[in-house]
Amino acid sequence: MILTENKSKIKLHFQRFEFKYQVPLDVVEGIIPELRKYMDFDPYAEKFSDNSYDVSSVYYDSTGFGCYYDKVAGLRTRKKLRVRFYEPTLRPETQVFLEIKKKYDTVVIKDRLTMTFNQCQRLLEKGEWDGLSVSADERETLNEFISLKLRNGMVPQNLVVYRRKPFISKIDPGFRVTIDYDVRTAPVSTITTSDSLKSVTPHIAILEVKFNNVLPFWFHQIIQRYNLNQRPFSKYCQSLEACHPELSKASMVESFNPILHSALTN
Repeated sequence: MILTENKSKIKLHFQRFEFKYQVPLDVVEGIIPELRKYMDFDPYAEKFSDNSYDVSSVYYDSTGFGCYYDKVAGLRTRKKLRVRFYEPTLRPETQVFLEIKKKYDTVVIKDRLTMTFNQCQRLLEKGEWDGLSVSADERETLNEFISLKLRNGMVPQNLVVYRRKPFISKIDPGFRVTIDYDVRTAPVSTITTSDSLKSVTPHIAILEVKFNNVLPFWFHQIIQRYNLNQRPFSKYCQSLEACHPELSKASMVESFNPILHSALTN
């Protein structure tokens, strides 16, 4: 699958609220018909017979997993870097997205820019800008990405792949729901795909609500009907722990006693 979306139509900046709910797979099957009363499948998902597609992301972090520990410590302001793509095989012309995801309490801001996989490799692995044409707005995002990467010594750590079924409100296009499931992961040291993926969430789906203003009344009814409880869920952190079991023990220490965790890891 090669994305053919016109670059001029790709949104570079997102600012919205994001709420996450962990839902058993059998419960999700009952929620989908409820969503369909008020929402359509995202136009991109309608291209596929099951209205879902794979999302792949290579997450960057420092060698000491600074982004991971920021999340575990519950820092209200955080930033993370990733390279996202939607194709199972990376070819030189494959479209990829460089993304900076910023969390300010409950507000999420995502800056992204698009380029080919070949350009991405040359830029991030060799520092070569030749042939890369970016607008002033894109250059600002790119400079921030590279600055964060270099300043914090960030390198590719984990490839995270999952299946996504996305919905968009029939009335308010700013209200979106995504259902992500079958999260899989593998440690990586470069931007790549992998055939050796470990399952992370075999029995649950992550239902994520993305909106700009307020939740509609009908969605509150779904929350109550299915007894959904909002809980944070980081695909990167869960995937990293799946590949590094020792981290889950460290995160437990951190959650109970940050001072003790600092003493143990320094």
